[in-house]
Amino acid sequence: MTTSRTVRECLAEFIGTGILVFFGIGAVHVVILTGALTGLGQVAMVWGIAISLAIYATGAVSGAHINPAVTLAFAAFRGFPLRKVGPYVVSQMAGAFAAAALLYGLYGGAIAEFESANGLVRGGPGSERSAMVYGEYFPNPAVADALPGRLADVTQARAMLAEGAGTALLAFFVFAVTDRRNTGRPRGTMFALFIGLAVAIIIAIIAPLTQAGLNPARDFAPRLLAYLAGWGPVAIPGPRGGFFTVYILSPVLGALAGGAAYQYVLRPAMPRGERHASHVSERQEIPMHATRLILVGGFLGAGKTTLLARAAERLVGEGRRVGLITNDQARNLVDTAVLRGNGYRVQEVAGGCFCCRIGDLLTAADRLLAEQRPDVLIGEPVGSCTDISATVLQPIKKLHGDRFRLAPFSVVVDPVRLRQALGDGAAGAFPESVLYIFRKQIEEADLILLNKSDLVSAAELGDLRAMLDREFPGRAVMVLSAATGAGVDEWLQAVRGDAPAGRRIAQVDYDTYAEGEAVLGWLNADVGLGADRPADWAAFCRRLLDGVRAACRARAAEVAHVKLLLTAPGCNLVGNLAGNDAPALVRGKAAVSAGEAHLLVNARVHMPPDDLRHIVEACIGKTADGRLRVRMQSLESFSPARPQPVHRFSEVV
Repeated sequence: MTTSRTVRECLAEFIGTGILVFFGIGAVHVVILTGALTGLGQVAMVWGIAISLAIYATGAVSGAHINPAVTLAFAAFRGFPLRKVGPYVVSQMAGAFAAAALLYGLYGGAIAEFESANGLVRGGPGSERSAMVYGEYFPNPAVADALPGRLADVTQARAMLAEGAGTALLAFFVFAVTDRRNTGRPRGTMFALFIGLAVAIIIAIIAPLTQAGLNPARDFAPRLLAYLAGWGPVAIPGPRGGFFTVYILSPVLGALAGGAAYQYVLRPAMPRGERHASHVSERQEIPMHATRLILVGGFLGAGKTTLLARAAERLVGEGRRVGLITNDQARNLVDTAVLRGNGYRVQEVAGGCFCCRIGDLLTAADRLLAEQRPDVLIGEPVGSCTDISATVLQPIKKLHGDRFRLAPFSVVVDPVRLRQALGDGAAGAFPESVLYIFRKQIEEADLILLNKSDLVSAAELGDLRAMLDREFPGRAVMVLSAATGAGVDEWLQAVRGDAPAGRRIAQVDYDTYAEGEAVLGWLNADVGLGADRPADWAAFCRRLLDGVRAACRARAAEVAHVKLLLTAPGCNLVGNLAGNDAPALVRGKAAVSAGEAHLLVNARVHMPPDDLRHIVEACIGKTADGRLRVRMQSLESFSPARPQPVHRFSEVV
């Protein structure tokens, strides 16, 4: 998380708590000093509405805790980062103090008139009747005046019980209405209204005893203002003492008790509900806004992962929190390791495409939401997958539209593959069933991204754009280079706007689709390497990629994509091969060093998986050339199974 993001969150807590205190204790000012509000019920409803407004106004940025006791409960039971507790609490206190100071500026004269009319000397005995517009007292001075003697038994212990019980109920309700496992929760952002109603009814019951603080920031910061404004010891520590135990300690303990009661008593008995919920982290909460979800499709080797990394870099630079979701037919994905190595939060969906594992996609999104409350989630489906609009976008819009705002579906296109798919294929290129998948990916796109513009002349780019306009009319086309970053800002602006997502559904022949996937051999390998003498790891990676390409050429087997990641002392290298005629690219931190190295290899080639396994194992052994120790820690080679989507919508939602 960036410092600028933390600052924004703290400003949101400052503003949200200020809204709460301004309207809440403002209502107390009005009822005590002017009588314009009558009855505890009216004051309670003002507090409840103030809570709801504060959540609606600031929840999208900070979660709208606006209460140190709630912040601590979230840290204890909902995974809220401990490092942010202090900044949040300071911001809440500052917001409450600022609101109280503003009210004093507005009502200072009315307070002085009230004191004069009632024979009160500020800071003297009985002046808690005016100080109560800021801090709180037990018993409630207004009720005690109206019912002399009846509330005299509100001892410090009883006041602590009242404040603790009230805050426990508040935390319990907050946890309940923001828990996705609770199928009875209010939908969308209606939970903010119900939290406000909960506060109102709690105040209606507790306020006659203690004024119902329920919030250390709401009590202490205005109380401090009163202390500085002349009430002195009547404000702190108060005529009966106990301000710390009753109005700070008890709410904190109460919130922890209420959160624990929900989390460990009620929540485990709830049904799991949706399929994906069974794997979701127990520490989760509904975000205060729908999270932007950007899905980026495209064929193998088109540059999707490079675009994800570049986009994440730009967004983090703006102070945004970003979560990434990768996808593959098997584990040990190079993309996942590379993105995590760059410091990003990444969840991986393995074992099938998003369309067949949409529950796992939603689980991955939920985990990222619970871990870091990202502003933006970006995911890339498997490069051999299509029909994303019908099987992923439409179900999310229909079933989870309150949680995710889908961006226009972007499909990344490689210029070489584009010419192959649209009739200019070279010898040794993919069979028709594979190119069918490529064309269907473009057909369902909302936004076509013509990538690798740095490798193509301006004239050829013009021809390719004309080709796309002719074959896929009505699609927006953007030219960019994920490698250099050219055009990435413009793309991000497009997918963060209000344009609809999933505007078309392709008609997909699943027999042809399945055949196209099945003719590809798939290999993921995890390899340990050892060097007793200094080894040139960058040269090793280049020789390995060149060897795989030569072996595939010899068999007239087209490479879709070969990726590798090698880490060694002082070395972190990423290698790419995106076709039989494409250059073998190796980039990253290179070093000549001895010791242990770790190698991940992902290969997708038009050949039987057993043949691909033999080639990769042979090439690794040949490249090691007896100078390196090779330990094959895991290796999976297979052809993808027939796609079996969980949902398939026939019409656009």
